[in-house]
Formats: sequence, C-alpha cells, structure tokens
Amino acid sequence: MNTLKIKFRLGIFLMSLLVPFTFISCDLEPQKKFKFDSEVTPQVTFGSMTVWEWLQTNPKGEFNFMIEAIKQTGLQDVYNTSTKKQTFFLMKDPNWTNNGPGFFSKEFSLRNTANRDPADVFADPKVNLDIVRNALLHLILDEYVDQGPNHLKTLDQNYTFNTLSNDVNNKTMTINRDWNYNMQINASPDLPTGGLGKINATVGYHNYIFSNGNCVAHILALGRNAKMTRRYKFGQPLFGI
Repeated sequence: MNTLKIKFRLGIFLMSLLVPFTFISCDLEPQKKFKFDSEVTPQVTFGSMTVWEWLQTNPKGEFNFMIEAIKQTGLQDVYNTSTKKQTFFLMKDPNWTNNGPGFFSKEFSLRNTANRDPADVFADPKVNLDIVRNALLHLILDEYVDQGPNHLKTLDQNYTFNTLSNDVNNKTMTINRDWNYNMQINASPDLPTGGLGKINATVGYHNYIFSNGNCVAHILALGRNAKMTRRYKFGQPLFGI
C-alpha cells in the first residue's frame, strides 16, 4: 500500500509540473523573423538587377518620389552599382509626402504634396536639391548591413554606421533591431534632438538583395510611421543647435 501511495503522489506531482507547460505552449504563437512584401516577386533576391533598375519598375507605383529625387539629384549611378557592397534605405511615396513627419513637410514645411506630380514638387521654390541629395546619401551605407546577428548582434543595441553623406550633421546613422528582427534607424537615446525634431524611423520590409548579393535594400515603414530618417538640418552647426 505504501508503495502504491508513493507512486500515486509522484504521478500527481509530475502532472502538476506538466500542466503549466502545456498551457504555455498552447498560448505561444510562432513569430516571423522577417517581413517581406508578398506582392513583389521574387521576394528576396533580384539576381544581377541593381537597386536603380528595380526602382524604375516602380513596384505597385509607390516609388514615384524616390525615382524623381534620384533623377533630380543625379544619383542614378550611385543606385546603379553592381560591384560595391552597399546598403540602401528606400522610401515609398508616403514617406516623402506625409504632412506630419514626411520629407517635404519636415525639411521644407511643404505640405499637401501627395496628389501633386513629383517633378512639380521638386521644382517648388521651397525645395533645395542640395538638401535632397544629402538626404538620399544619408540613406546609403558604404557596407552591406542586414538585420541579422552578423551585423546587429545584440538586441536593442544601437550600432553606428557611416553614411555616404558629407554633411556635418548626417555622416552617420544608428541602427538597432528588436527581438523580432525589426530595424530602427536613428533611435539611439544618445542622439540629441536636432533641428528637425527627434525623428527615428522603422524599417517595414527587410533584405531585398541586388547586384548578385553585393547590395541590400530595406524599405521604411508606412502608415503612421511613414517618416524620413534625418534628424538634423543640412549645413547647420552639429545637431542644429
């Protein structure tokens, strides 16, 4: 009898340990590490195609302002590289035209641009093409950086990278990733609030691979987060203060 009681109690004890794990495992849902745009085919790699070649296909008609900005600033060759190891951050139209944190609103106090022809907007007297050019160069890194642990090893840690911009305020950007591998740009708490306000941008789509693996592009998030990445005004003293 004593042996049976011991076995019975041991069984009850083991079941009491297993039940919480059962509930926990039922509640957990698998998390996707990467978020790709399912409307783009192929989703990940574009072979020998360059970033500029891909942009000109204008997927879903959402890169009208990005294409025009590159043309207006003469940066086609930079986006057309096939041999350099580089990283590009791309902005869809709302990142340019958002009346809140969008590019034209923040840089030039130019609003209601969404329904205007991109060429007309860039021809507006308020738009300084030198600023546009430096803003684009700020979105390019002279090395290959994806959001994996080979480049952003520690969660929620800000890593500093050099951009192609020569502007005193925009030579670097910080990038971090969260536990779900989403990238944040210029979100470091160590960065002072600049003349454009404390702007940080979220990456919506990661790891578009071009130029036979030499280049990678990431697309900034949309919705309420349709932002630019620059925090500091062009050509002013450091941090715009």
